[in-house]
Amino acid sequence: MSSHRYRLYVDEVGTDDVTHVTDDNNRYLSLTGVAMTQRTARDELDQKFSWIKKAVFDHDHDDPLIFHRSDIVKRKRAFGVLLNAEKCDLFDRAIFRAMEGTEYCVITVMVDKLGMVKQPNWKNQHPYHYLMEILIEKYVQLLERKDAEGDVMPEARQGKKDVHLQIEFERVLANGTHFVGSSRMERITSTKLKFRPKAANISGLQLADLIAHPSHMYLRSVRGHQVTLGQYAKRVSDLLVASKFDRSHSGTISGYGTKWFP
Repeated sequence: MSSHRYRLYVDEVGTDDVTHVTDDNNRYLSLTGVAMTQRTARDELDQKFSWIKKAVFDHDHDDPLIFHRSDIVKRKRAFGVLLNAEKCDLFDRAIFRAMEGTEYCVITVMVDKLGMVKQPNWKNQHPYHYLMEILIEKYVQLLERKDAEGDVMPEARQGKKDVHLQIEFERVLANGTHFVGSSRMERITSTKLKFRPKAANISGLQLADLIAHPSHMYLRSVRGHQVTLGQYAKRVSDLLVASKFDRSHSGTISGYGTKWFP
């Protein structure tokens, strides 16, 4: 087995609420996982992000700036500096260079909650837990192709949600899934999810945050939904399709780097 240990950094777009699924803004939930070797995260991505934060924002290392897509887009708080054209150009070039030049694989799984609640066997399913099961399944298959092993780091949501997700994670590892048996789950090196809050300044989680929404919107767009991909989302989704989505040896992305339910 490869000596490279991977980590899957996980972020979500949408909510697990199933009471307002006819509202288009609440209908879809996706989980995006960024699979990267821990060595790459430590030796490459951390340094690249730290350089950007220093060069563009002159941030205090002891009070780190956290990359958060919605704050960047809205130019909130420290990201207001991006209203300066020169700073914005430097940031855009540097962040996309980091995204493109770092080695990682992306998996996005999405559920149409309205479609799922209409399924006869859906009543006892939790949409977030369901997607996490599929994401773990796809992650294990990726690890198998790379002859590697790894763990999982979601962004902490705090309280009971994290407790319940941990219970579900342990169930998946113990029982396997329909396509990946429990013995194959041994590629996962820890039975504990490595929850970390946004404030922990984890570069892998920040990368997942920057990618998750563009990937979500891309999946909706290829389903023919009336959504608009802004300049940032289009550039990120083009990169994902070109080289970052996980894919088969023949180059197929669907079923590997992307999965849609039902």
